[in-house]
Amino acid sequence: MGVFSKDYEKEAEELWEDVRNDLRPKDGFKHVLSISGASNTSKITGKTFHCTDVYDMMINTIIEKMQKYGYSIIDMKITDAYLAPVRTIIIYE
Repeated sequence: MGVFSKDYEKEAEELWEDVRNDLRPKDGFKHVLSISGASNTSKITGKTFHCTDVYDMMINTIIEKMQKYGYSIIDMKITDAYLAPVRTIIIYE
């Protein structure tokens, strides 16, 4: 990740604290969590396909922590409006 990896890790932990407070109780029902993130940078970078390391790390942190705390991830949906915030929908139980 480079020089800023510790900052991103700290930001991911802060995001987890926000998410954890919004999680529904484990009641056997399916629930939805929506996370908005960085915008699509393909126009800025000039690349059609690229890896979004920071956003991936943020989402992976959330999914890993949810599973660690006993939540089951049922599905994920990612919307990517051109140069608009990316929204990740996590369906969990």
